[in-house]
Amino acid sequence: MPNIVDILKKIDKFFTPPVYVMSKKGDDAKADARLVTYYDKYSYVTEQYKVLRTNLYSLSPQSPIKTIVITSTQAQEGKSVTSCNLAYALSLDSDKKVLLVDADFRKPAVHKVFKIPRKPGFIEVFKGEADIENFIKKPVLDNLYIITSGTIISNPSEFLSSLKMKNYIERLKEKFDYIIFDTPPVINVTDSSILGAMCDCLLMVVRMGVTPKNMVEEAVTMLKHAQAKPKACILTGASIPFYYYYMGRYKYYYHYRYGYQGTTRRSY
Repeated sequence: MPNIVDILKKIDKFFTPPVYVMSKKGDDAKADARLVTYYDKYSYVTEQYKVLRTNLYSLSPQSPIKTIVITSTQAQEGKSVTSCNLAYALSLDSDKKVLLVDADFRKPAVHKVFKIPRKPGFIEVFKGEADIENFIKKPVLDNLYIITSGTIISNPSEFLSSLKMKNYIERLKEKFDYIIFDTPPVINVTDSSILGAMCDCLLMVVRMGVTPKNMVEEAVTMLKHAQAKPKACILTGASIPFYYYYMGRYKYYYHYRYGYQGTTRRSY
């Protein structure tokens, strides 16, 4: 009689891990198809972002988290898509006012996801060429407000570390319940570390099967040395078959994992 492992291997040959595909709704679509939380509010993927939202509520019960930096160790790990979907998931709570700031001034992507102009944006605000009030008067999508990056610059760390930037963050905290900053990868530049030290929480996006474990450890060390506050990791790119053998039947599940820093998780 074959054992359970052999049976599962045979079953696995007949299944291909699914890729979540969302068709765009024409050229007049309000956002890119990658914004799953908007196009399919009741999908399993959206539910996982809602779980992440709930986890944020309990991440710091003594001092509620308002400002969140999202980063990764390297490019192509799903950082910006995660930022956009989490921001929209937070905005689904009608009692919360949410702001998404594209703070990746070298390679911005938020404007592409939401199909809005990149300029003017935060750089223009900082230079005095645009008023920040123009961005926070009206939401871009439902209950979500957005400040795009603006002009691409090569060395934004100088103004990110300035007192002026701290004042902007404090000003925005008075108007919003949550502010999410989409920032560049940690290993490449210091932007995430600088903003992480100013904000309440930093979440690191880790892509399954791509991000080396030692790189995650190095990134966390760098963030802590910069007085940033890495609180958790978000695992992306996970399309893992989980088998449950019960009452003679197999059930096939796909599951996105959310891992807190300090907990035991699968190695990547």
